[in-house]
Amino acid sequence: MKEICRKLGPDGIDDLAALNALYRPGPIDSGMVDDFIDRRHGRKKVVFDFPVLKDILGPTLGIVVFQEQVMAIFQCLAGYSLGEADIVRRIMGKKKRDELDKHKARFIDEGASRGYNRTKLEKLWQMLEGFADYAFNKSHSVAYALLAYQTAYLKAHYPTHFWSAVLSNELDNSDKVSRYIAELRTGGIEVLPPDINISTFLFTPAGGQIRFGLTAIKGLGQSAVSAIVEARDRGGPFRSMHDVCERVDSKALNKRVAECLIKSGAFDAFGKKRRQLFLAIDSAVESGARAQRDRATGQVGLFAMADLEAASPDPVLPDVDEWNQLDLLTHEKETLGFYITGHPLARYRVALEEFATSDVGGLSDVAAGETVKLGGLVNDLAVRNTKKGDRFALFQLQDGSGSVKVVAWPETFKNSSRCIVAEAAVLVTGRLERTDDGASTVIAEEIRALDDLREREARAIAVHAPAASMTAERIEQLHALLDRHRGECDVEFVLGLADGSRARIQPNRFVRVHLTPELRSEIRKICPESDVQIHVRRPGMPQAAGAGR
Repeated sequence: MKEICRKLGPDGIDDLAALNALYRPGPIDSGMVDDFIDRRHGRKKVVFDFPVLKDILGPTLGIVVFQEQVMAIFQCLAGYSLGEADIVRRIMGKKKRDELDKHKARFIDEGASRGYNRTKLEKLWQMLEGFADYAFNKSHSVAYALLAYQTAYLKAHYPTHFWSAVLSNELDNSDKVSRYIAELRTGGIEVLPPDINISTFLFTPAGGQIRFGLTAIKGLGQSAVSAIVEARDRGGPFRSMHDVCERVDSKALNKRVAECLIKSGAFDAFGKKRRQLFLAIDSAVESGARAQRDRATGQVGLFAMADLEAASPDPVLPDVDEWNQLDLLTHEKETLGFYITGHPLARYRVALEEFATSDVGGLSDVAAGETVKLGGLVNDLAVRNTKKGDRFALFQLQDGSGSVKVVAWPETFKNSSRCIVAEAAVLVTGRLERTDDGASTVIAEEIRALDDLREREARAIAVHAPAASMTAERIEQLHALLDRHRGECDVEFVLGLADGSRARIQPNRFVRVHLTPELRSEIRKICPESDVQIHVRRPGMPQAAGAGR
């Protein structure tokens, strides 16, 4: 549709309505769409076999596009009433041959009696009868066109407001939300994590960004969100997790809700580590519930008795390190349905650029039957048995642009079972298939772990370093190191000279290594100024090519 719009260059609702009616298999396959565009741009002349139909078909350049036009033609040429014309339209759609033959005779005879050419009437009837296979209602087309124009206008001129509404409307479909957020990031719009002091119920625009809504956090019901927003509106921003637990109704804010708020990043505004807050949940929830019970029974604490306005200090949080990046992202996926502050695949960016031929979002541009290479995480894994008892796997491969179903039949599963585990980062090579409704499935032929994939596929390594850093002692150490890691990978040294030029030096041709992360680390220890680059064989390339760190 985008391509057709570009070709036509619509300048009003009428053009958009016509495209809505024409953008279906019948008109597209018959060439009607191209004919309409050519007439619009003057490449084809608009001719009316019956000049009297100019008022009816003029707006659509002589082409019958809408059901209402069919009815008007019957009225104009054959004297049908509006009700009779509608009956004929329905008969055409249902292909009731006996009744069609009767109306065909009437249409031609009535038209001929009014002075119209019988041969042209026969030709028009054949065209109308064929059109009935894909006739579309103009009132629907115009309504859709107006809606499309309004949403396109909002998307172009108020993108954060538009996307906030779209995301809020798809709260229950995490796959769509993930795909939309990936599109937003590509377009330079950041989706911010939920914030206990800023977020409302749904996604909301925040300047040039979009703020995550509290209702979208899994594990938070409507009652919990309502209680949080009400307490915030009544008493102002929360100053700590303990403050939240004291002010929000304890019936709505229990331990499970607090855990979800921490894992999703909603408490990041307090400037504390998520793991610190998580370890202090029990004490915060208990002290909050106790404070609420005291208020309910009329009991007051020392500070209230002294009529002090200053709030009591919060308990000291445990002094612990933050969760590692993978744990942080895993908790975000658990509570938000996807990763928002990062993605586990980020560490494999270079490998994916070198080995993957597409991402999930780009599969719509790949023809069914083609072989694709996709990187992603294994989700919703199910291992089953065939009728013969052989094991195979079904899972969703998810990347930052969406997810796609992958089937690993017994032979593939047997060869790749070690890396087909939940949340594993893998590279899937397989054949793309599509169902009649357009859903994609990849029939896996090979599945490999992304961890150390570049090292395993390396054809050569290049050690870049200043020539002055290569002392005799370091050269001896490097020689001994390479000798301990013998393998099939070529080695090259690229030395930067004082005049800015570079010298490429290849050791003895027998010096080849087995590349591992440990080897790269040891090279850097010996020569901290060095940069070890890997050259891999990219898909479809017969020789080693490309480099990356």
